[in-house]
Amino acid sequence: MKRSYSSQALAAFALLPLALLASGPAGAHVTLEQREAAPGAAYKAVLKVPHGCGTSPTQAVRVEIPEGFINVKPMPKPGWSLATVKGPYATSYPLHGRTLTEGVKDITWADGNLPDEHYDEFVAAGFLGKDLAGGSSLYFKVTQTCADGERQWIEIPDGTEGQKLASPAAVLRIAASHEHAVPKDTGGAAKIGTLAIQGAWARATPQGAKVGAGYLTILNTGSEADTLIGIAAPVAGKGEIHDMTMTDGVMRMRALPEGIEIPAGGTATLAPGGKHLMFMDLKEPLVSGASLPVTLTFKSGASVEVTFPIRPIGGDQKGGGAAKDEHDHHHHH
Repeated sequence: MKRSYSSQALAAFALLPLALLASGPAGAHVTLEQREAAPGAAYKAVLKVPHGCGTSPTQAVRVEIPEGFINVKPMPKPGWSLATVKGPYATSYPLHGRTLTEGVKDITWADGNLPDEHYDEFVAAGFLGKDLAGGSSLYFKVTQTCADGERQWIEIPDGTEGQKLASPAAVLRIAASHEHAVPKDTGGAAKIGTLAIQGAWARATPQGAKVGAGYLTILNTGSEADTLIGIAAPVAGKGEIHDMTMTDGVMRMRALPEGIEIPAGGTATLAPGGKHLMFMDLKEPLVSGASLPVTLTFKSGASVEVTFPIRPIGGDQKGGGAAKDEHDHHHHH
């Protein structure tokens, strides 16, 4: 396995006590914020750490990445060092036109200080394997190292009826396809939680084009804002969220790396001539009359696959004239 530990992290682990403490309420274990997702979905694992070891502050959090959670990227935390261990997967996984055979298997945030009376979250984003069985579970084993001892949240149920675990691993349930944890729709619409996607469509591209564009409307019926932060399509090497503006008579395009916010009770509209999705490094053209599956990922951790009908090159959603073609991407920056 490939290791990338900082010298500070190694020194911290050499000095930290390794005694397993039994203090602290068993019910207040490390858990995942989103505890159910569907096979093939983008997934953000948010591990919630509610307390220290007894009254001792947490100084390191290590998580073992379960098989089936792939292409994992941890989120750095200010004030903490970050170390990862990479290794081979038990099987290969197709993802966006690639075949993945290895990836991050272990993540450690160290050199920090989280007092027992405080709460924090540790985040890693990735994808769930498409072949994961509905109704199965993935277990994230977490070791919480403190200034005085450690807690290991690593126990996995053995199927015994009524079994109670003192230190359970964080669990993610894989939803069966009929449960629609990642809803799909063939008409440019889908719904997940308080978010409703409507009117999704993509514009056809000329033969040889390397970029394409997509549009949609997102409604948020909830009491909290959310943000569209990522897109992915099988035919695109990468996906980005862009905006087009007119400056001194020149149409310019810029990426929106922070995404697009959908305010509580509000709407975000992506349309020709304005904000839109960009499908980049296309492996094949987008053909009018066909459809394009697109996975949308939100800051809340929600993920949904929407089928984008592909419209003709020269038309908008209603078949009329289009705004300046977002496909002329190379000279608008």
